[in-house]
Amino acid sequence: MDFTKLNKEQLKAATFNGKHLLVLAGAGTGKTRTIIARAVHLLSVGVKPERIKILSFTKKSALEIAERIKIEGMEYPSVKDISGSTFHSWCMEIIHRYGKQLGLEDFGCIDEEDRNAAIKLAIGTVYNTPSIKVADTKVSDKVISEIYSYATNTRCNLTTAIKTRLFPLEKGPKVESAVEEIRCAIAPVIKCYLQYKQSRRYIDYDDMLLTVATALQQDASLREKVSSRYDHILIDEMQDTNPLQWMLIDSFMANCHLFCVGDDAQSIYAFRGADFNSIHSFKERVPQSQVYKLETNYRSTQEILDISNWLLDKSPLNYDKKLIAHRGTGKKPVIRYVRSDWEEAEFVTSNIVDNVRAGAKYGSHMILARSAFAARKVEAACVSKKIPYVLY
Repeated sequence: MDFTKLNKEQLKAATFNGKHLLVLAGAGTGKTRTIIARAVHLLSVGVKPERIKILSFTKKSALEIAERIKIEGMEYPSVKDISGSTFHSWCMEIIHRYGKQLGLEDFGCIDEEDRNAAIKLAIGTVYNTPSIKVADTKVSDKVISEIYSYATNTRCNLTTAIKTRLFPLEKGPKVESAVEEIRCAIAPVIKCYLQYKQSRRYIDYDDMLLTVATALQQDASLREKVSSRYDHILIDEMQDTNPLQWMLIDSFMANCHLFCVGDDAQSIYAFRGADFNSIHSFKERVPQSQVYKLETNYRSTQEILDISNWLLDKSPLNYDKKLIAHRGTGKKPVIRYVRSDWEEAEFVTSNIVDNVRAGAKYGSHMILARSAFAARKVEAACVSKKIPYVLY
C-alpha cells in the first residue's frame, strides 16, 4: 500500500502507536480507506493476521474491507489470512470454539423468520390466537419480536422497550397505561418463547451476543482465554454499536488494542438500539484512549459542507467537527421548504422539466430518497409529466 497517498489525518490514524483509538471520520473523509491502511500498517510491523479481528455491521461490508486489505497489502504473504466478521458471526466463532465453557454445546441457531414463527406459536399457546390486541394496538409476533430484540440489545426493561418501539413520541397517563397493559400481555408470551428455545436447545441472533458478552463479563478465566487470542480489534461504523455490543467489546479492552472508526453524525440503527452518544463519551468509557478526526472531505464541494457544518453547529451535541472540501468550491445549494410530499414531488419534477427544456438531458438528473417507499410520490409525478426514469 502506498502510504504517501494518505493525507496527514489518515496517516496519523493508520500508524497510531497508543492503546485505543477512536477515529471520528466525517462523511466522505475516507474512513474505510483509513481502516484498511491501519490493517496493512499492522501487517507491516509484524502483527500476524490471525491476531487482528476486523468487525463491521454487515457481512457484505466486512468481506469488502477484508478483500481491499488483501489487495492493498499484497506485498505481505500473510495478508491472505485476513478476514472480516460481523458482531454476530464473531460471536458464533467464539461459541463454536468455546461452546462447552459457554454452556452452548450442540445448540442450534434460529434466524429472525424462525423466531417470529416461534413467538407466534407462543402467542397461540398462551392465548389460543395468532395475535393479540391490547390497548387498541394489534400486537403481532413480529412486533413482540422487535420489542424483545430491542430490550436485549439495549439492556433495558420490557416497559422501556415497549414505550420506545410503540410510542416513541407520545407521553402522558394514557400512554403509560397502554404500555403497562401491553407489558402484562406480552410478558407471558416472551416467557413461553424463552422456554421454547431452552427445551429445544435453540439460540437466536440476539442470544449469540448476549450469551457470549455475559459469559465473558462473569468468567475471568474465559475472558482471558478469549481476549488473549487477539492483539488488535478494528471496528467499522462505531456509531452504530448498541449497549450489548459495547458490553462485548468491554471484555477485550484490557488485552487488545481497539481501533474504532465512525461518524457520530451518521448513525442509522437507532431502531436496533444503536446509541451514537456512546462515542461522545469514548474517552471516558475506554481507558488509555485517544480521539483523532478526519475532516478532509473528498466527496462534496465546500458550499455543501458549509451547510453540513452549520447544521452540526446548531445541534445541542458538541460535534466539534469542521469538514473541509478537497474538491474546493462549487455551486451553492438551495434549501427548499415544502409543506407536503406532493408539493416536494411537484417541485422536483418541474425542475427537471425546466432543465430539459433548457437543453439538459433526463439522464443528467438524479433524485435521492431514503427508501423506495419515500420515492413513490416523485415516481407518480414523473409518470404524470412523462419523465422517463429508472429506480434503483
